Amino acid sequence: MRLVSIAFRDVKPKRFVLHPRLHISPRPFQLYGWRTQRFVPEVGKYARSHSSATPLNGSEDPVDILLSKSSDHIRATQEVPVREQKPEPPLLQKTELFGQWRALLTDPSRLAIESDFDRQGPSKEWPYLLLVDRFVNRKDLALWSCLLDYQRRINGDAGVRAVWGGLWGRKTLYDVQSPLALAFWRTFLEAALRLGDDKFLENIWVFSEWMYDRHGVKWPQLYSTVLSHFLRGRQHQSAIQWQLRLAPNFYPGAEEFASMIKQFANDPELYRTLEFLYVANSDHKLYDTLIPYLYDLGASQLAMNWRRVCVRHDDVPLAPVPSRPFLRFVQGYFPHEKLRPEEYDAIGDSNYQSTEVAEHVEISREFVNRVHGGTFGISVKNYNDRLGAKWLASSWVSLDIAISTISALGIEQIGPLSLQSIALREGTSEGVLNRIEQLRGKGITIEDSNYLRLMLYLAKIKDDELLLDLLNCDLHPDVFDDSELQTKLIVSAALSEDWITHRLILVARLVAMERSARETANALARIHILRKDRRGLAKLLDDMSTMKIILNQEQTNLIFDSFVTEAKSTFLHPDSLYFYLPICRQLMSMEIAVPIRCWRKFLFCLTRQNRMDDLEKLCVELVDAFSSSQSSRPGFVPVHPEDIPEPMRKPLFGVDNLLGVFVPVDLPTQTPLHPLRQIFDNKLLGTIVRYAFYPSLDKASEKIPALQINSRRYKAYNGSRVVRLLRLLRDRGLFLHKERVATYVKLRLMTLYGPGYPTKRILQAARASNSLTLPEMKALLDEAWGEELLPPVEKLKAEIEIRGEKEMLRNRRYLQSIGKTTPQLRVVL
Repeated sequence: MRLVSIAFRDVKPKRFVLHPRLHISPRPFQLYGWRTQRFVPEVGKYARSHSSATPLNGSEDPVDILLSKSSDHIRATQEVPVREQKPEPPLLQKTELFGQWRALLTDPSRLAIESDFDRQGPSKEWPYLLLVDRFVNRKDLALWSCLLDYQRRINGDAGVRAVWGGLWGRKTLYDVQSPLALAFWRTFLEAALRLGDDKFLENIWVFSEWMYDRHGVKWPQLYSTVLSHFLRGRQHQSAIQWQLRLAPNFYPGAEEFASMIKQFANDPELYRTLEFLYVANSDHKLYDTLIPYLYDLGASQLAMNWRRVCVRHDDVPLAPVPSRPFLRFVQGYFPHEKLRPEEYDAIGDSNYQSTEVAEHVEISREFVNRVHGGTFGISVKNYNDRLGAKWLASSWVSLDIAISTISALGIEQIGPLSLQSIALREGTSEGVLNRIEQLRGKGITIEDSNYLRLMLYLAKIKDDELLLDLLNCDLHPDVFDDSELQTKLIVSAALSEDWITHRLILVARLVAMERSARETANALARIHILRKDRRGLAKLLDDMSTMKIILNQEQTNLIFDSFVTEAKSTFLHPDSLYFYLPICRQLMSMEIAVPIRCWRKFLFCLTRQNRMDDLEKLCVELVDAFSSSQSSRPGFVPVHPEDIPEPMRKPLFGVDNLLGVFVPVDLPTQTPLHPLRQIFDNKLLGTIVRYAFYPSLDKASEKIPALQINSRRYKAYNGSRVVRLLRLLRDRGLFLHKERVATYVKLRLMTLYGPGYPTKRILQAARASNSLTLPEMKALLDEAWGEELLPPVEKLKAEIEIRGEKEMLRNRRYLQSIGKTTPQLRVVL
């Protein structure tokens, strides 16, 4: 049995009339005050305010509440603001839309009578039919909107429910096309959701089924409003239940569904529920909308999860550009992930193409032209900017075809006149930037000039008005490269009051001045670097950061290469160390990525020179920078181009002044190519632990007090300080196994407590300076770790004995091979 055939219930007005057969004409209702206008101060003239979307507290936001995965109820949690949410259309209606009922809006006494559908209040003594019960008004949405607006303003949601009670049994209204319809139907729906009245909401569902079955119209935004409400409240079971109820007849389509999913997709708690909604629907077209959106937020792991779901349902990228950065990220950091052919096409991976396609790509464009030219003796012609500008300005051919034609001819660079023709046909900042990107994608560059820089400057700041003035002015592009002529033009334009030209020249001077300032600042930075003037370079970098002047790649490479070259040995002079380290820290604060090889050199130098304070500080800074960075692009962290995977680095070849690439900060640190995994590899961690157990060079005679077991003595001993540091880094996000740390420590304890005697003098000194017993040392290291790190003393002692015997045998064989004997303790002492 269909839902619409269910009888309507719970509507028992005192004088209930569905379709009165005899129309009794009472005393005519006088619509007085026809010129009366409703004034709403906050909105404006001729406007009426209707109920808006479901209200929240001022501190709340609709989505992104993180709860436990098993919860199906609303819980009070801290909410994360949504980066993008589809704006709701305004529910403000002009009074003129109410037609003949405009005067009724200003008559509260009559509104109270006409909205008393049960005849128990003001209309109890009213001798006439209510307006809604008259046959002529049975489908009048404007009348019902008047009554609804009054009851909502006077009685709130309870008044809305009262109007619904009157509408429920009459079953005459189904208009969804009039201007008042959207606000009218949504007011009922949102009142039911706010009240949490399941019966009210189910009645709305039954009524909407009746509207769809009998009249072929759908309740506006029923699906998205109901589902969004339950998703916002973390009511997982209710969301699934209403998905099954509404999807058959009220599914809004792929676009609106994708917009709804985007509101909640960056909340991991809702992932399973959203996945069910996606799978339950028939059309699966979410890839191009959701996955690039999540990746742009920095939620790469959620994007990967959604990609797997989409691919399982044959939902693949149809538009290659939006998903290309994400797919290159996946291909680089997760090479085990198998991509679909459509995804390879989106990346533009030539390795996936067949041999025939690859050969076709190789034999194309300028290659064919040059072969033909060499065969027939035709020399290569230079590009004529004037002719090219005329071709690109021709209106009888589309701009896409014009650009493709000059690309097929093998043209590699165009001039400013051709760029002007392209920009004139676009006319907007966004269009100009897109065309420049299109030219770059086809391998066509633009001749460097002040005209190009001025156009890019205006396009990036979205000053369309001045950009059009530039494109339509009579000045030749070469004028902007002639400073003397510009000076004369400024004077003449001011005298003739040609303020458009005057303004253009001034802005061109500003852009040229910015370029000059950048070149000067970078030249000065190079001098400071070569002279190792740390104070001067630091001040210059501060000034450049304040003025938003970019440091060129040549200068950053000079800093990095000079440091690595100078730090080839295990020792770096303190003057050099404390010149490069603060500068690299300052570059990192300016979001200029420092190569991993530099950070590793710093850590090795600090470790081998026993500078524990600086080592601890730098380790914590690096882990925080790559695991919880607060960069200018939220959710991302800059990484040096040489440290990103090949699939991400390859498309960036040829990019000018590339100082770094943004990588999602939620990339798991256990990923082999994660920056932290490359910095803190096994070699570095083992070196840090090994040198921590060596005696300090400047405090070789200092020993640990042997009778302070219960105090925090790890702060005074490098071995326990390093253990504490590793635990701190692990808690801050560094991927580090507890068992591996224990292994590093056991190897050092074998030197201090193992059988025999060490062969190296530094190990002999470490053993001689140790005054702690093995149980005391274990207690000290466990305290530094924060929990039990090492096994029980007896088991630990047995492991040390076994490892020590193997090490002694290996050392004895080595000494015998070089003709020496094992050192005796009495001889050493």
